[in-house]
Amino acid sequence: MNKDLPNIFKGKVDKESNQRIAYISKEVKKERNNSNEGSNIKKQIKDIFNSDKFLYKAETLITLNTGDKIKKTIIGKTNNSLITIDDELIDVSKISKIELI
Repeated sequence: MNKDLPNIFKGKVDKESNQRIAYISKEVKKERNNSNEGSNIKKQIKDIFNSDKFLYKAETLITLNTGDKIKKTIIGKTNNSLITIDDELIDVSKISKIELI
């Protein structure tokens, strides 16, 4: 062993500060998950429109934030809404999940 190496810093382990850091990191993780929900829906919509199954319309199952599930044929989108074949607009902020049927 080489004794010319410098000593390693040994900090005092404080149980309370470790618990506080773990608690804070859990809160940050929750905030990140909440902020990612909107981008997750946008990614799901983008995946539908980029799918091989989408030519001019897509049969989808949409789960709303209220828990209701509706089947809609999507033909297009705007910045904040999906356009159905029945000429309805579905607000993207009210959607919790969307998938192809």
